[in-house]
Amino acid sequence: MMRSQSHILWRNDDKSITLLDVPGSIAAAQGTEEHPYLGHLVSSVPLQSPFASNEPRTPAARAKLALSPAAQLIGEEYCRLLDDALKQVRGQCLGPWCLPRPYTTAAPPGKKRKSESLDDGMDLLSATNPPSMSEVVDAPPGSIRVRVESLDDSVIEGEMCNGRFHFVTDDDAASQVTTDERPGYRMPARSCVVLDDCANADIFHRAVTTQAERDGSGPEFDFCVIDPPWPSRSVKRTHRTAGSTYATSATVEELKALLLGTRLDTLMADGCLVGMWITNKPAVRDVVLGSSGIFSQWGLSLTEEWIWLKTTMHGEPVTQLDGLWRRPYEVLLLGRKQSEPSASTGDSSDVVRRVILAVPDLHSRKPCLKSLIEEKMADASSYKALEVFARHLVAGWWSWGNECIKFNWEGYWRA
Repeated sequence: MMRSQSHILWRNDDKSITLLDVPGSIAAAQGTEEHPYLGHLVSSVPLQSPFASNEPRTPAARAKLALSPAAQLIGEEYCRLLDDALKQVRGQCLGPWCLPRPYTTAAPPGKKRKSESLDDGMDLLSATNPPSMSEVVDAPPGSIRVRVESLDDSVIEGEMCNGRFHFVTDDDAASQVTTDERPGYRMPARSCVVLDDCANADIFHRAVTTQAERDGSGPEFDFCVIDPPWPSRSVKRTHRTAGSTYATSATVEELKALLLGTRLDTLMADGCLVGMWITNKPAVRDVVLGSSGIFSQWGLSLTEEWIWLKTTMHGEPVTQLDGLWRRPYEVLLLGRKQSEPSASTGDSSDVVRRVILAVPDLHSRKPCLKSLIEEKMADASSYKALEVFARHLVAGWWSWGNECIKFNWEGYWRA
């Protein structure tokens, strides 16, 4: 049994079960071991109790949501695993299942506050809103400034060119990108930023190649994590407001084409570990793990599944484990780059399954798994990592996406 004062609140001895704090994990990833970042990420109020059930009540309604035998079997295996994890953590952790967090519950101006929904907490921040990502990307020349604060207290300032940009921080410096008079964006040390749509693969590949030439290193990554905007009923239902930047693909096949179009497989080193977040929809799992799925086409073999169980601060699942309408967990599929990969649906006995328990935060925020992933790297002090469809930066990692600096806006942080 392992205890810690960090974002990892508890782990069992074989590290198959981890209780962590979501905003704490993101904050920890903004600094390095030598120079930790001490800020706190503004979050949603921790859930006190599970959401009210919206499960179908009639046999006819339940029949419409019935799963295939294969999907049902995987769901049953997950339920047994999650139930055991809950029992183990409850036996060891008697206090809250999250760290104290700064939060605000006021509704945005002109809007009534909605009751808690199944969307893991909407963005309730009511302070001055950050610039939209399009404002940052399309800002006129001279309006965006970059401020680099080095560890020796020297400050270097310069202008960021307009349009899509690629920016790399110094080894021992945190940087700030500002626009107009509002708070800026803090860039963690050693981070590489490509603020651009993931459909523009050529721009990203050029950025990686150019930086590799400057560094005298190879362009290949040792780890990639991808959080695709899978089609979602709840997102379509709750993000209809004008200007919403949370965009999902219309169909699973459309998103598959987008992912394959990134050509990420050409940037994967031998043995590269790739994590792909999926929803609980069987079609999504199949498009990743099927015989002609993304993992197969990228030369990846499934090795592990990490199941994130969303709980209240008192250790209850936010919805019932075996719910037909919605389940309280998401899955990260982990595959290794191999010369001769084998397709797997996740029911193979050689696939390791681990459980991560965490109180959910604002919608679209997932646990930052940097500290857990580094345990899988051959050398945790020297590896190259990439997050695709990122919404915040990570010290030492590359981040690519049209929202990749969203939660690095200084207005989201408190000292």
